[in-house]
Amino acid sequence: MPSARSLLRYSISTIAVCAMSFAALPGHAQSADHDWEKTYSVAEKPTLTIETSDSSLNIRSCGDCKTIHIKVHSGLKLSEYRLEESQSGDHVNFTLKEKPHMGVHITWNNHEHTTVDVETPGTLNLDAKTSDGNLNARDLQGDLQLHTGDGNVDLNNLHGSLRLTSSDGNLTIQNATGTIEARSSDGHMKVDGNFSAVQLHTSDGELDFALAQGAQLTAASRIESSDGRVTIRVPHDLAADLDISTSDGRIDCSLPITMDHYDSRGDSGHHIRGKLNAGSVPLTIHTSDGNVTISPL
Repeated sequence: MPSARSLLRYSISTIAVCAMSFAALPGHAQSADHDWEKTYSVAEKPTLTIETSDSSLNIRSCGDCKTIHIKVHSGLKLSEYRLEESQSGDHVNFTLKEKPHMGVHITWNNHEHTTVDVETPGTLNLDAKTSDGNLNARDLQGDLQLHTGDGNVDLNNLHGSLRLTSSDGNLTIQNATGTIEARSSDGHMKVDGNFSAVQLHTSDGELDFALAQGAQLTAASRIESSDGRVTIRVPHDLAADLDISTSDGRIDCSLPITMDHYDSRGDSGHHIRGKLNAGSVPLTIHTSDGNVTISPL
């Protein structure tokens, strides 16, 4: 019959082994069930097409590297998502979407948010979409298209041809250069950079735009808000043919304009046409419901 001392040693050893086993399991399960990553070898200017839903998307440059690295950390189990990825030459495709749920689906909202982090060569062709989640991108150049269906867009230090849409969320762009087309259906828009052509529109939200010192527009440009104030700051030496109007609001312009036309309908709106620094390319500024403020940097 075993002694009391040997039974005690056996019990302690058994407890220790069980504790070690249970300590090891969660880390392995979390990595397998919640994390995914892959590295793709590419040329100096690859093409990346990426689409996510129910997750935040973060894209940043890895400088002169020749790889695209995609890392997913999921709050839910990855089995709850449809993950598709492929590569054809220097074109990488990636999709992460939450699977549809049949019947009643109860979520306690106590899990971590899902994030997709991307590191890519600084110069690329990019088409990025997220249907429900924020989109952040920085230090990129090339042909850049970005869209979010429900979430904020925050962009910093982008260069090239920029085409951006946000269906429901604020859009912030800082230190950008090149040409820009941006539309926001419901949210504020704040843009600053050195642009040669500008097309900005927000359907419901305020619009703030600053054109960097030394910039000159080389193509017809338009800045418009359907419902919200418009605030614009431009270099004192910007040359443009201005067409400024508001359907319901006032115009406050502190730039030296050579006036061609002025029409005031009191509370129902105002319209100004004139040349700034002898004029050049057309710049149209309009708000349907809100004030327009234009000032030098």
